[in-house]
Amino acid sequence: MIRLYDRLIYGLASLAGGMIAGVCLLIVYDVVARNLGLQPPRSTVALTEYALLYFTMAAAPYLVRVKGHIVVEVVYQRLGGKVQKRLDKAILIFCTIVSTIIGTLALILLLDSLGTGEIEIRSLDMPRWLLFTPLAAGFFLMALEFIRLLVNRDSIFRSQAEQTESF
Repeated sequence: MIRLYDRLIYGLASLAGGMIAGVCLLIVYDVVARNLGLQPPRSTVALTEYALLYFTMAAAPYLVRVKGHIVVEVVYQRLGGKVQKRLDKAILIFCTIVSTIIGTLALILLLDSLGTGEIEIRSLDMPRWLLFTPLAAGFFLMALEFIRLLVNRDSIFRSQAEQTESF
């Protein structure tokens, strides 16, 4: 089960990278088509905006896992070991609560949109629930990642060794 979950987190991060590349190619095609006097796709802007939401939420749990979030290191490093551990615990609990609340709100909006059958009307029509799906999934997965860090008594701070490993 843990392996499957790990694959999900890394798979979503890979998907996010692929989506970023796809958006870049779409924008390049749009610009080239315009400059050649061709008709560019009408939905480039809408697809780019939707992709921003999707790849942000797909990559977010991975960023929590690898501690790619922002930590004010100047303050954090000056604290003593016990204070750092207490601060880590408090921050991880706070992040878990906030992620769970936002995930729950997104799920409520998702279910409401499914029930009403709302459509997001732009240059590309899309069921509105598809906008809340990545939010609910992303925030719930982030909450799980914060819980994982909390259970493992891991720090929110990314050590020098961890920074070196990721490159």
